[in-house]
Amino acid sequence: MPGVDYKTFSGKIAQFYKKYVGDRYDIWKNIYFYKLQPLRDIHFDQRYSQSEVYTTTSRQIYWALGGIAVFIIVIACINFINLSTGLAITRAREVGVRKVLGAGRSQLIAQFMGETSVLVLVSTGLGLFAASLLLPSVNGWLDIRLNVAELYEPRVLGLLAILAVGVIFMAGLYPSFVQSAFQPALSLKGVSGTRRRGFTLRKGLVVVQFSISQLLIIGTIIVARQMNFFQNQELGFDKESVVSFYLPDKKMNLPMEQAMASNPGVLSYCLDASSPVDTRFYTGFSSAELGLPKGDVVEMKIVDERYIRMFGLTMLAGDTIAPRPGGDSVRKTVINETMMKELHLRPENAIGKRYIFNGDERAEIAGVVADFQSESKHQKRRAIVLFYDSSMFTQMCVKMRPGAVRGTLASVRQDWSALYPDGLFKFQFLDDQIAARYRQEEKLYTAIRLFAGIAILIGCLGLYGLVAFAAVQRTKEVGVRKVLGASMADIVFLFSREFVGLIGIAFFVAAPLGWLVMKGWLDNFAYRVGIGWGTFAVALAVSVVIAAVTISWESVKAAVVNPIRSLRTE
Repeated sequence: MPGVDYKTFSGKIAQFYKKYVGDRYDIWKNIYFYKLQPLRDIHFDQRYSQSEVYTTTSRQIYWALGGIAVFIIVIACINFINLSTGLAITRAREVGVRKVLGAGRSQLIAQFMGETSVLVLVSTGLGLFAASLLLPSVNGWLDIRLNVAELYEPRVLGLLAILAVGVIFMAGLYPSFVQSAFQPALSLKGVSGTRRRGFTLRKGLVVVQFSISQLLIIGTIIVARQMNFFQNQELGFDKESVVSFYLPDKKMNLPMEQAMASNPGVLSYCLDASSPVDTRFYTGFSSAELGLPKGDVVEMKIVDERYIRMFGLTMLAGDTIAPRPGGDSVRKTVINETMMKELHLRPENAIGKRYIFNGDERAEIAGVVADFQSESKHQKRRAIVLFYDSSMFTQMCVKMRPGAVRGTLASVRQDWSALYPDGLFKFQFLDDQIAARYRQEEKLYTAIRLFAGIAILIGCLGLYGLVAFAAVQRTKEVGVRKVLGASMADIVFLFSREFVGLIGIAFFVAAPLGWLVMKGWLDNFAYRVGIGWGTFAVALAVSVVIAAVTISWESVKAAVVNPIRSLRTE
């Protein structure tokens, strides 16, 4: 709102909160509070990524996708340089003739740069057209929402133009200088005269290509392992075929329970205010007598007596949840292992100990339950207290028979609609709630797989160009070796050994860089997989196989050529 000062308005919010919370303000002010947030920051603020109102996207996703895009552009430019310089010998006579006819080096550079410009501009146009066609599919793969019209916004087209100019200079400048430097006398014989230096540079470019490819392979493997860890690690509770839904009127809770009890497709059900994966209620807890005089934060789960049994939570000591007797001033609670440890207790001596929570409410430990993963694996498991309070039961969780989920859910919807005819039945599967926590990582995994495949394909084209160039340069050598008795395997090995060394060099560049980058990514999770040597061994093996397939095609072609024809070359 124009004319409103941010700090002044923030202060008024605090005063408003204090006025209506009353005596509990000092207790709750560090747990529940209102804070203004700039509108431009909402999209990237991961603290509220599980909000039902909107979803957020990590800036890391954009940086990762941007980095991969840069890698692909670099690989494409290297590929163009390799192919251009590799085919330069085929244009050596053209360069010689033009120089003899008076063309200067600057004119030749302008010609070659002009050819590169045409290729890049046409490719940019085709790329933009292809992006328009493929965008709906990409939206589905990456779970994003982009419109085709956004591709043609002025700022996007301007950025694309700048990128095209950068690619023209990055990809075209070196080949232009190399080809324009050919000596006329040698060029007219079809010899470039820059064999050793140019070939060495092309080897370096291949090292860069394979370093990037191996870096993407390492990243793909580690992200895949972490995603598998997310999906398959024991959560500490049973989540299969469980659905939760809201109960608008507490007066109808009992009829809904009766309907679920008579439903043959329902294995079990419970009433609660939050399922094992809902994180809605937090408060402070303390216990001076147990050595925790200062309040800490604990998650509250208000549940009924069937909750622990239905979700398969493991009791370590004491009794499960029970309704609170009338007139009991001390609330009986079940705590998890983490809270037990924070109270400096063990299962065998925790039962009966008392503490304060939820402001000034006195509580007694009736049981201890094993830790379960209520939040995403980005955070460590926190202290949790479970207790019974029928006035807070606002939802029901239902476990359905496997194989009969669709029909059971339809009957549950029918029962719910009969009790709440003016309401809208909204439900969530626990599996879907858990998967939603890792949607950002799933996007990253899909993007890496897609773009790593593109980068590897482009890299193979560059390697193929380099092998083709080597085959042309060593045509006579291959003929001599065959006349002297060399087999096809010897010729293939001749071409392969150089590139195996390049792949090895690329691995020693990519491995430490990949470890550093992926370790930083894994550090975002409280629970994560390790980075073992097996990951790097697989990346190296994949690179060797890809290179072997690429190299073998052209080297076998060179090996089967008649040696008489090879010796006539030049």
